[in-house]
Amino acid sequence: MTLAVNGWSPPMLACKHSEVTSLLTQLKRQRWRQALLLRGERQWCYEQLQALQRLTTDPWYVLSNNEQLDHAQWPYHLHQILGQEHAHGAYDCYSGFYADKLAALAGTVQAGGLLVLMLPEDTSTFIDPGMDKLVSYGYSTPTQSHFWAWLEQQLVETDFFSIKQSEANANSINLVADTPFTNAQPNTSEQQEVVTQIIKTAMGRAHRPLLISADRGRGKSAALGIAAGQLSDKRIILCAVQRRAVTSVFKHLSQTASLPEAKETELSLGNVEYMPPDRVLHEQPSCDLLFVDEAATLPIHILKRLLAIYPRVVLASTLVGYEGSGRGYTLRFKAYLQRHYPNFSERVLNEPFRFASGDPLEQGINKLLVLDAASKELQPCEQVLTHTSIDVAQLRAQPELLKQVFALLVLAHYQTSANDFRQLLDAPGQRIYLSRKGKQLVAVAVITLEGRFDEKMAAQVVSGERRPQGHLLAQSLAQLGGESQLAQLSCARIVRIAVHPQLHHQGIGSALMDYICDDLTQHKVAILGTSFGAHASLLEFWQRLDLSTIKLGIKRDHVSGEYSALMAKGLTAQGAALLSPVIKAWQKDMPHLIAHYFADLDSSLLLKLLCECPKAEPSQADHHTLMRFTLGQIPLAQAYGALRRYLQSNWSSLAAAPNETQEVILGLIFNSADAKPVALSKKQYQQLIKNFIQQLLK
Repeated sequence: MTLAVNGWSPPMLACKHSEVTSLLTQLKRQRWRQALLLRGERQWCYEQLQALQRLTTDPWYVLSNNEQLDHAQWPYHLHQILGQEHAHGAYDCYSGFYADKLAALAGTVQAGGLLVLMLPEDTSTFIDPGMDKLVSYGYSTPTQSHFWAWLEQQLVETDFFSIKQSEANANSINLVADTPFTNAQPNTSEQQEVVTQIIKTAMGRAHRPLLISADRGRGKSAALGIAAGQLSDKRIILCAVQRRAVTSVFKHLSQTASLPEAKETELSLGNVEYMPPDRVLHEQPSCDLLFVDEAATLPIHILKRLLAIYPRVVLASTLVGYEGSGRGYTLRFKAYLQRHYPNFSERVLNEPFRFASGDPLEQGINKLLVLDAASKELQPCEQVLTHTSIDVAQLRAQPELLKQVFALLVLAHYQTSANDFRQLLDAPGQRIYLSRKGKQLVAVAVITLEGRFDEKMAAQVVSGERRPQGHLLAQSLAQLGGESQLAQLSCARIVRIAVHPQLHHQGIGSALMDYICDDLTQHKVAILGTSFGAHASLLEFWQRLDLSTIKLGIKRDHVSGEYSALMAKGLTAQGAALLSPVIKAWQKDMPHLIAHYFADLDSSLLLKLLCECPKAEPSQADHHTLMRFTLGQIPLAQAYGALRRYLQSNWSSLAAAPNETQEVILGLIFNSADAKPVALSKKQYQQLIKNFIQQLLK
């Protein structure tokens, strides 16, 4: 649909056409990209975009949910944007500002192209639809957006061009000084090194995966295509969430191997076949080499399975956070590779490939959305650890501190996206806590205040009639306990806590949490809780702070592959009293739930959960039965019930046993009476159990 009506004439651009034409010519010569802001009323912005589009025959990729704009799209998932290339892009802020979408769109713009942003002149009164997802039930939409104030503050320091409706007769685009022609061709030396390493991975020893990391535009997908073209005798499976995300790989494959360019509907070209990850895992097709492009968009548990199936794997990932994972993913996945594949290789592409160094668009978008957030290295400091709370207005007034806060949060969490930066600045009901040594930031925690529902809404939550936005902890408590008062209490949920990597395991996180608990208690918060992807070390951290598990989600997280744990503790007498039945119900049900839903839990995590169960004195009859088994008087089947009851009275006894013993006993208790590891003979298996029971009875 177009804007055409009777008597309509083509819209006029609010600056000279020749200026835009000159800008595009200069960008192509410098291999740069640039942002152009159209600032005015919505309809005016649309008309200006159409006038810009008439100046070039190149295709545009327009992100907008308004049907008035030609070729407008509004994809709801990032993987529908990633991996593409477009001559020019446009983003309609009137459709809602979502930072991850803008960042992903910027990454698709080719050298010589424009990214057009359509937004109001005065954003202080802008009613942004993107705010809706940030506001939990019961909170009012903020009258002023700290995020938009941040953007305006940062825009002043970018090289972006701007055309304003109020200055229609005065708008002009002043071109920057030309750069030397050294930018005419990309530097391919780094990329060639990566291509060489990919070939080495294909030809070398098995189980030595290659991890390629780069910011967008560094040519990692091109390197995959070039390497595939040079490995024409190898069958390669190319794995990514969507076919369109690997267009660049096929493009460079066709150029390298002199093959006809693949159409978007074609799933194979030469020796390379595209498959989505679910199909790869289901069919497990044979191949010489597996490429995983945009690996950070895939759940980590899927990456682990792919590595277990295929002996030669190359994983390419983008460092910045708009894939949904970014640096947090890279660090966490690298830790997994170091443990399980110590001979893995890593290559990082730093030099831009699709555009020249100093690209104004990349620099500006990184600045606006803090995509290049990097935690500073700490200097030795003997000063005492101090804790404080800070409100968002104070934080925004200190840009360097804000960047350091977000950098720590990015490192601590594997699913950080550019949207989380806006969440930090604009979501109401948050409290932010900082720990410092001297002037150095060493830890951060973000808390969201929940609950305080009225009696009617609380009752509807308990009955399942309503599920208001937000309030994960308060609603879960009310539903688990079947008690509406739990949703009426004031609750606080720890959204994130991060300690500087140089200071892990020094008690800083625990000290910060003690400060937070004291502060929340003074503010009459009744219950503190947290939700996270459950693994043993994190569970142990929260257990040390006296939080108890109250729920384990029955489905694994789609990114981490972990079950979501919910833990809580009472901060007031009323909170503790109402929470106690919820904790006891979980502990009572836990062994049965584990046997049915969570038999695949890691043994260390399983034991951490089981050790929360209350201890009890085992019966003399069970003691006698187990003693008879160790003496060889009765078979294991006859002693099995006694062993289960004995352990359920005191799981900590198993937690102290060697890992092999833990796995055998947990398999016996939660799987079947003959769940014997293949590595053990029947006699060894029986003896291991007898040895454990002997220790248990002591």
